[in-house]
Amino acid sequence: MVGAELYTCRQRYITLGLAAAAWLLCAPSGAVAAQERVIERHVFSDPEGRLLAFYSAAMAFSPAGFAPDESRLSFSLEVSHVPSLDKAQRRPSIDKPESTNLAPFFPRPRASLRIGSWRAEASWIPPMRVFDVEANLGSLAITGPAVRAGAFSLAPRAWATFGRVRGAMTCSTREMLGKGSDLELYYGTVCHGRESDDWFEPRLVGGEVVASRALGTGGAHAYAMLGARVDRTRFDIGVLTFTGERDSDHPILELRAFRPHGALGASWRVRRGVYAGGEVFYAPGSLLTGRVSGRWVVRQ
Repeated sequence: MVGAELYTCRQRYITLGLAAAAWLLCAPSGAVAAQERVIERHVFSDPEGRLLAFYSAAMAFSPAGFAPDESRLSFSLEVSHVPSLDKAQRRPSIDKPESTNLAPFFPRPRASLRIGSWRAEASWIPPMRVFDVEANLGSLAITGPAVRAGAFSLAPRAWATFGRVRGAMTCSTREMLGKGSDLELYYGTVCHGRESDDWFEPRLVGGEVVASRALGTGGAHAYAMLGARVDRTRFDIGVLTFTGERDSDHPILELRAFRPHGALGASWRVRRGVYAGGEVFYAPGSLLTGRVSGRWVVRQ
């Protein structure tokens, strides 16, 4: 019976030269596969790759002012500056700049635990809205046993950062409405008159060597760090249709890169169990930024 109905339905359209359209209309609903999103892979030299690498580098899980030490358990809060990009830097091969200057600072809580001669660090930013973005990010790091090299202590460190940052970056009322007829036309047609739900998804794995030394006997330390990271960060263009579904005509962008980075930092004791630290972090070709942090030692 089903086969006969399909045949009859097809015959109605063959005379009109629309056999393919007839099949879509008459086939059982489960027979038509959903359209898959296109994944565009970019390297660092692409405009899209450089933009992705800029923001993923801002989320690298560096020491943020504190070299490995002898404390057993501590908690800290890091605040990183995220530099603003101009319109040219935010225009990755498209006809308008992306609205990515959403948060000038990036706060990140941390916990650090020493187990024997190893140290584990962890961070989680729960789903909460800060400025114009909502972040849900996790980071982990392991620092291995240190070796002495003269006055310096050399320690290997490996880390990973993963998660999602959500915001209206492709279609933003703040950046597009009232900013000219071209942008308003783009918002009404390409954006379907809705703010987008874009997903920036950092996927980073890094390794580095940290060289540190004590400065006097007052609890101050300085360090230099040199390392590299594998970057597989994604940006899911979340243009929404009139029904609120993600528009499958827009691709998912993925970065494939292996990039170096480095940092210089120092920490000092404010009072017993309380320390302050700072770091200058540099990712060549991406960003130069500063990070400050405060630390509370629970168990020495």
